[in-house]
Amino acid sequence: MASKKLSIIIPCYNEQSSINKLIDNCIETINEEVEILLVDNGSSDNTYKTLLNLNLPKNIVIYRIEKNIGYGNGILFGLKKAKGEILSWTHADLQTDISDVIRGFNIYEKELNKKTCIVKGERKNRNIIDSFFTFSMGVYSSVLLGKWLYDINAQPKIFHKSFLKKFKNPPLDFSLDLYILYFFISKQIEIKTFPVFFKKRLFGKAKGGGTFKGKLRLIKRTLHYIHFLKKTL
Repeated sequence: MASKKLSIIIPCYNEQSSINKLIDNCIETINEEVEILLVDNGSSDNTYKTLLNLNLPKNIVIYRIEKNIGYGNGILFGLKKAKGEILSWTHADLQTDISDVIRGFNIYEKELNKKTCIVKGERKNRNIIDSFFTFSMGVYSSVLLGKWLYDINAQPKIFHKSFLKKFKNPPLDFSLDLYILYFFISKQIEIKTFPVFFKKRLFGKAKGGGTFKGKLRLIKRTLHYIHFLKKTL
C-alpha cells in the first residue's frame, strides 16, 4: 500500500454486532486516500471472523492481536503499523462517527501548524451524569497535573506521526488518552477541540465507563495513573 496522508486506527473488542455497520460507514465516508486500520484487540466473540469475511477495499486493513491486554495496546499497535503522515483513532462501537475524524483532520490541515498541535473531539449532548463525571475528572486531573485537561476520553485524536517515537512507556489501558493529552500539554503543544455528538450504543456493552460501576472503576484507574504520571513525565 502506498503511503497515505491520514491513518485512522479503530480498535475492535467484541464488536461483532457493530462491525458491518461500522464498515458501511467507513466506505461511505472515507475515500481511498485515507488508510483505516481495524485492530481486532483480542476479541473473544466473532469480531475477527466477521472482519475476514467482509469484502473490504484496499485502504481498509485488518490486524489481529491474539490476547487482549488493554484498550491502549490495540491503539498503539495500530499507530505503529500506520503508514499515514497524520495519525488518529476513534471507537468501533458506533457512538462516535467516522466523519468526525475527517472534520477534525480538516481543522488540523487548515487552522494549525501540522507539527505543533493535536486536534481532539469534545463530546456534546451527553446526559447529566456522564457530563458530571467528565467535568469532575477533568478538574481533578488538571489540579493534580497542573495542566488543564477536559473530556480526556473524547475521540477522535489527531496528530503528526513524528510524535509517536517520542512517547515513553505509554500505558496499555484506558489511561492512554490521558497520557497523550498530558504529553502534548507538557511539551507546550496546542490542543484544538471541536464538537462531536456522542450517540447511544446500539450493540453490546461499553468496555470502559459505560455503567455506573464501570465509571467508578475507570475513575479509580485514572486516579492511580495520574499519580504515576506526575512522577514520570
